Amino acid sequence: MWLTRLFVQRPALVFVMLAFVTIAGLISYRTLVQQQTPNVDLPTVTITVNYPGASPTEMRDNIVRPIEDQLAGAPDLNVINSTVQLGRANISAIFNLGASTIVSLQEVQRRLQAAQSRLPNDLTTPTVQTFNPSEPTVVFLGATARSYSKAGLSQLIQNSIIPAVEQAPGVANVNAYGIVNPAIEVTIDPVSLLANNLTLNDVVNTIANNNQRLPGGIVYQPTRETTVDIRGDVQTPEQVTNLPLQAAAGLAASGSASPSAAGSLNPWSLAPGALRIGDVASVSDGYETQRVYSYVNGKTEMYLAVQKATEANEVDTAKNVIAAIPRLEAQFPGVRFTVIHLSAKYTEQQINAVFRTLLEGVMLTSLVLMLFLGSWRAAIVVLIAIPTSLLITLTVMKLANFTIDTVSLLAMTLVIGILVDDSIVVLENIERHHKNGDPPLHAAVNGRSEIGLAAIVITMVDVVVFLPIAFLPGVVGKFLVEFGLVVVVATLTSLWTSFTVTPTLAGRWSLKSKWRPWAPLRAFERGFQRARLWYAEKLLPAGLRHPWIVVGISAVSLAGALSLIPLGVIGFEFIPAQDRGELYVQVTYPTGTPLAKTNGAVQRLGELVNTIPDVDVATETAGAYSSPFGGFIQQGAVGQIHVFLKDDRRRSTNDWVQWLRKRAPGVAEGAEVVVIPAGSSGGGNAQPLDYLVTSLQGDPAPYAAKIEQTLKDTTGSVNVTSSAETLSPQVEVIFDRRAAQALNVGIGTASQAIRAAFGGALATQFESPDGLKDVQVIYPVSRQTSLKEVPAIPIRTNNGTIIHVGDIAHLVWAPAPPVITRVNRQSVIHITGNVAPGVAQSNVEKAFQQRLTQLHLPAFVSIHANPNGNQQNTRDTVIGLAAALMLSFALVYLLMTALYNGYVTPFIIMFSVPVATVGALGALALTHQTLNLFSLIGTIMLVGLVTKNGILLVDFANILRERGYGKAAAILESARVRFRPIVMTTVSMIAGMAPLAFALVPGMETRQGLGIVVIGGLASSLLLTLVLVPVVYVWLAPERYDAGRGLEGEEKRIPGLELERGGMRQALPTE
Repeated sequence: MWLTRLFVQRPALVFVMLAFVTIAGLISYRTLVQQQTPNVDLPTVTITVNYPGASPTEMRDNIVRPIEDQLAGAPDLNVINSTVQLGRANISAIFNLGASTIVSLQEVQRRLQAAQSRLPNDLTTPTVQTFNPSEPTVVFLGATARSYSKAGLSQLIQNSIIPAVEQAPGVANVNAYGIVNPAIEVTIDPVSLLANNLTLNDVVNTIANNNQRLPGGIVYQPTRETTVDIRGDVQTPEQVTNLPLQAAAGLAASGSASPSAAGSLNPWSLAPGALRIGDVASVSDGYETQRVYSYVNGKTEMYLAVQKATEANEVDTAKNVIAAIPRLEAQFPGVRFTVIHLSAKYTEQQINAVFRTLLEGVMLTSLVLMLFLGSWRAAIVVLIAIPTSLLITLTVMKLANFTIDTVSLLAMTLVIGILVDDSIVVLENIERHHKNGDPPLHAAVNGRSEIGLAAIVITMVDVVVFLPIAFLPGVVGKFLVEFGLVVVVATLTSLWTSFTVTPTLAGRWSLKSKWRPWAPLRAFERGFQRARLWYAEKLLPAGLRHPWIVVGISAVSLAGALSLIPLGVIGFEFIPAQDRGELYVQVTYPTGTPLAKTNGAVQRLGELVNTIPDVDVATETAGAYSSPFGGFIQQGAVGQIHVFLKDDRRRSTNDWVQWLRKRAPGVAEGAEVVVIPAGSSGGGNAQPLDYLVTSLQGDPAPYAAKIEQTLKDTTGSVNVTSSAETLSPQVEVIFDRRAAQALNVGIGTASQAIRAAFGGALATQFESPDGLKDVQVIYPVSRQTSLKEVPAIPIRTNNGTIIHVGDIAHLVWAPAPPVITRVNRQSVIHITGNVAPGVAQSNVEKAFQQRLTQLHLPAFVSIHANPNGNQQNTRDTVIGLAAALMLSFALVYLLMTALYNGYVTPFIIMFSVPVATVGALGALALTHQTLNLFSLIGTIMLVGLVTKNGILLVDFANILRERGYGKAAAILESARVRFRPIVMTTVSMIAGMAPLAFALVPGMETRQGLGIVVIGGLASSLLLTLVLVPVVYVWLAPERYDAGRGLEGEEKRIPGLELERGGMRQALPTE
């Protein structure tokens, strides 16, 4: 009471505190980082290995397995994911939440170093990098220049533009797409090579040995010291053309030293008639072989993908990049930058959508307060609790290093109703005291003091309900920690406001008002009073006379609502589908299909996509696609189109997905075309259904094919695909070691020649004005079209004679998978799929599991959900939030036990909770929603919200019993007096949730279930609690009430009205 009295006596203190809160809150808001979701950073270290020309199986056996074996024992390691393809592998070590990223990086680097002895000697140094999967690409920038060649612009982007963009505040990394790497291509003429008794290795070694730039030391002159720089490096294609090749006769004499002999000639003093590289090859200044083609809206274009830093403000980073465009164009004359797509715009839209929902909730709550309070001054007194609490919460968020994101803003939206609860209860009691004759200031102090314990209990109930959410383990817990703590801080702040600001403004301002309510408000008040009298004089007495009917209706309703879950009417999922305005079109031809054919199909699909009027930007890629399992997969038979739709689109993303699914297969005949809407959380093409198939014996592919078909046949599944692609055409070159020894030739020499002929050999690099250029030696494309060319490749023996590969080797047909996916050192096959609109994910999973049992898979074949996928997140969410719900229920009971110093009163109050389940589940069923991350949060929230109604009823009934009322009389009087604040708080909470439940703002459909659960639960609890709790109170409350002072109730009776309970007849209490 002393706190309230202090503020009521010193009103200037209220002004000072509100001014301080406003300043601190606004400063905090301006400096808080804005992003779409909280940082859920699983420390991940990725090792990228390039070994050009190596088959996926060779990469797996000789590179990936040794690295995985070393990584397996790393501390805090959660899972190892590996993706292996032709000449490239990505190994990602994902560590447990909370592990240090720096320590994890150091551990991976140490273990990679330990694996070096088992890796190929000519393997280029693997790259190791850390990345945060939650860091989005905020801006896509296009770069064009008429005054630059393709190679020149590519080099400018890589060497100058990317570093300049990375200087923008908040930018962490910039990736370039569509660029080409310039190279000098030495295309061998096999006929001339053989005619001159030379081999591919001779050409490679000649170029390498004649491209030298070395430090020559220092010349110590008497007056100065001069450094010597040895410039024997190649600088132009013409110099490569004129490099001399050693004659075959000389090579025969020099034996195995022939490469160095060939390189020992002085290229700058070519003897007349000497054989040059230009005599056996054509040298051209071109590009590395292009295996990936990129387009933007059907046009070839280079573009940059800009990623933000972990702690940076996503929206501000995008603005900084856009603001830097004029500076970049001035710095690089002739280069024009355009914003292709602004991904951060979606984040800004989501944040604005939640803000709008919050404001709509405030407006509707204001309307409810005006209706019930009948005074605009009283409404303002209550509404002040909202900005005051939110501003203090923003200050605490800044101190706790939280972010402004959709989750923290959603928490603020939810607490609008909670924030006004305490003030409504306090103000309503103050007004009641004032109407009973207390002066305004006395009414403010006495009214707050009388309701003080109930207000504290109500607030602490909300705190203990939401506190477990903030401490959930795992990714879900980290995702929701801000949510739980924001609600707790805002709720505690609202209690402080109701104890200080509300009574002060009420006693010194609102109660002194002489304003006469408008006619509509008076009409509403008359109608509300009639409803209150009907409840207090008819409905509740009838319920008390027939308690078993009340309990029976409640029990049947609860049983019916709970049965909706096992019946499949209400399903489970992690996060509901959201219309992000993005979709993916993925095309897959049979493995081995030429890239040219795939490129043509991708271009035709791009033309189809660009006929959609709602398309904003479409990026097209032929020869590669972004794998949902990590990394970019390069393969000639695949392609992808990433489509961004306009904000003001006429049709939903899902409508266009269905439209494309019907038409795309006809454009790419013979290919499998999959159209996928972007994922709800952060975008991406990962699908909600993701199963891993493994086998302890042999290849799991045959079983995976059956499982894939089973999932396709399951009702509700769409876009079912398998990572087990058709085997890629492959031949193995098998060497006859005895023949090689007899001919005195090394297998390594032969292997290098084969690789150079068909995969290209990097002979050397040299500095050009545009940067480093590769010098590649390769067979002409015309000689790479037949397997017969492989045995005909010339190689030199150690004796200097020329033989052919076919003399020491033969070819074996050995098809192999084009891509190998591994999880925790075991090869797996992903079976993925999407869920049809309107179908619950859990129902699809259940039906699929039932079908799986009919396959009778062998014991050595296992199938389980991806441990890092949507299904596992769903399970973790359901288990975690269910545990939080039970813990919240228990904590609420224990809290009230401590505050009320007894066990029966809290038990009676808790009967408010089960009946809320009736409306919550019923509302989900009627609106075809699921139990997901947000609707489960709403269920936990209901524990605190509906308990308040029981607290208000029982707490005042106990006060009346202290004054001499019997329990029946006390609960009836309490119901009559507390009817207004109960209805006001419930309706104001429903009003605050209405914008969220209707999801009128795009993007809010994901969180819609939360609002629906809360509104449904509050409605059913209001209707049933107002009768059920009084019935249970009369049943269970002790006949003799002892509040620590030995007081015993005195029954007051109404003649003629009796209450039947347990065979005994008891007079019904009067008011």
